[in-house]
Amino acid sequence: MTSRQETASRGLTRRSALGATAAFAVTLPAIRPARAAVELRLTHPADLSHPVHLEAEAMVKRISERTNGEVKITIFPNNALGSPVEAAQQTRLGAIDMMLLNPANIEALSKTIGVINIPYQFDSYEHAHKTLDVTARDWISDQLKAAGFAWIANFEWGFRALTNSRRPINQPADVQGLKIRVPPELAIKAAFEALGASTQTIAFQEVYLALANKVVDGQDNPVGTTFAAKFFEAQKHLALTRHIYASIMFCANPRTWTTKLNEAQRKIVQEEGTTAGMAARKGVRDNEEANLAAMQKAGVEITRPDVGPFRDKMGPAYDQLRKALGEETWAAWAKLVASARA
Repeated sequence: MTSRQETASRGLTRRSALGATAAFAVTLPAIRPARAAVELRLTHPADLSHPVHLEAEAMVKRISERTNGEVKITIFPNNALGSPVEAAQQTRLGAIDMMLLNPANIEALSKTIGVINIPYQFDSYEHAHKTLDVTARDWISDQLKAAGFAWIANFEWGFRALTNSRRPINQPADVQGLKIRVPPELAIKAAFEALGASTQTIAFQEVYLALANKVVDGQDNPVGTTFAAKFFEAQKHLALTRHIYASIMFCANPRTWTTKLNEAQRKIVQEEGTTAGMAARKGVRDNEEANLAAMQKAGVEITRPDVGPFRDKMGPAYDQLRKALGEETWAAWAKLVASARA
């Protein structure tokens, strides 16, 4: 073979190899570098056995699965990152990414969101759900946004019940003269004072000792909370007064929501948050009767008073709350609650 022929042969061989390599490359799927996982922190006040925590755990697992591990949420239950009020402030500032908050915990940040806790405004669980999920949905989202939170979904604590160590509660007069522990929430304080009780604000972690040492006669909480915290061990009576419906809302820091998560991820989080919230609601209601039965077996007397006479005594509380919330907010919210009865 001549020198010219060898050179031509080498060129042809090289072109063939390059062509084969290019053809092979075309047949390979595009390989994208794996996205770094977005790691978020979620805090809430529920204990490990509460439906709120159990469904939150299931939620974060599904979110991780649906995002192929790109969104990882670590849960901090039992107020592990601070009290509900402190956690709300930290979430608003972005130090915490997400939280399950009671609207009453942000009364210092929002003058309007406290309407959700107006006493005796909801006729049933169904009425409360329709108000929060349908008729007032956009209004609530706007109030939370103004307060510095991105609303995602509704969870639930349930209707509050009153316990005490002195007497069964069957009518409003039975509440008169009792000394009741209340959280730092205007609606609860106003409701009991309208019924003739005196109130004392005591931190949640100090309630059991306050009841056991007779610092106060009683306390109010959703049935599941009273059971989980074992407050019933220091109480003789529980009345299903259902004076306030306690919601808990899945919210995020707005910057976390819009910059750490892309649109597809936000959609998944919202869908799974809604699913978890609905499951938590069912769990709360399913557990309520079982918790009541267990407390009754432990010696607690359970009463189920007609709530109508209690509602009729709320005039002074409504006046106080209307003044605090503002007439415009009060009237707008009342229409949303009323429309949910239709």
